Amino acid sequence: MQQPKYHWKRRAFQIATIILIVLIPATGLFRIDLTTASFMVLDRQLWWSNIFFVFGLAIIVATVPIITYMTIGTIWCGWACPQNTLSEWANNLTHQLLGKRANVDIDSEGLKVAAAKNKAINWIILALSFFAVSLLLGIIPFLFFYPPGEVWSFITFSSASKISRFMQQLYFVVAILIFLDIAVIRYFWCDYICLYRIGQRIFMTRDALHVKYDSARSSDCAKCNYCATTCITGIDPANFKTYDSCINCGECIDACNNLHEKTGSHGLLQFGFGEKIRAHTLRDYVGEMASRFNWWVGAIFLTGCSMFVWGIFKSG
Repeated sequence: MQQPKYHWKRRAFQIATIILIVLIPATGLFRIDLTTASFMVLDRQLWWSNIFFVFGLAIIVATVPIITYMTIGTIWCGWACPQNTLSEWANNLTHQLLGKRANVDIDSEGLKVAAAKNKAINWIILALSFFAVSLLLGIIPFLFFYPPGEVWSFITFSSASKISRFMQQLYFVVAILIFLDIAVIRYFWCDYICLYRIGQRIFMTRDALHVKYDSARSSDCAKCNYCATTCITGIDPANFKTYDSCINCGECIDACNNLHEKTGSHGLLQFGFGEKIRAHTLRDYVGEMASRFNWWVGAIFLTGCSMFVWGIFKSG
């Protein structure tokens, strides 16, 4: 039986998320106009004094993470978070150019470069790649404050650019911060600074979607440690705890399935809810998530949505 393959689905979702983040301001779906103290939503101007819109937006931003904590767990981190996507890309590129033991994680052995790969060209390619990506990504935040035409004028050094000198200097500061994040910080941000991760530790429940190990089939485990070596966060999926740093990426599931496919069986790891794994189809997963939904949080979320929509309607 063909088992789920999560790796490339996750890659596609990560890329789609970054594209969406760019398209939201670029298409005029949402942008902040600092010069007029207003929001631009669907190319409609909403003043910051629009209480319904502002409070509705704040409620939505505050409740959506809590809802995900209680239902789909850490799916955002593993499948969509740009910080995790960049950190994972930086790790993979570093390993390719400097060796598998070249890590910058705070709990690792340090940047141990393989002797065969400790070459100037490898270091130069790595540095230039980080630098180029930093310059590119540094543009994205400006799309949330300036129309695409203005941003393009800045990129092309056009004399018609209306972006102030201060904001131009700020761009390079942002690019430098992104470079440091990619080159040095990476998962340190996720583990010790990220407010979303802090919220997970407060609100996540044992009923949320997470990776489960089928202990009833422990005798089928090859003790190969393959699942642990493919784990992005460095935990042992066979001894998983609900509040571990697992990001629900599914890489360990793919690793275990790939190994057991050779014998015609399925792996010992899969996504599941609560103490029992009952979800197998998309419909089952939706039903499981609904059963774990906190309706008080849902009511607050819907109130925020109503205020948000009313604020837009009222502005017209």
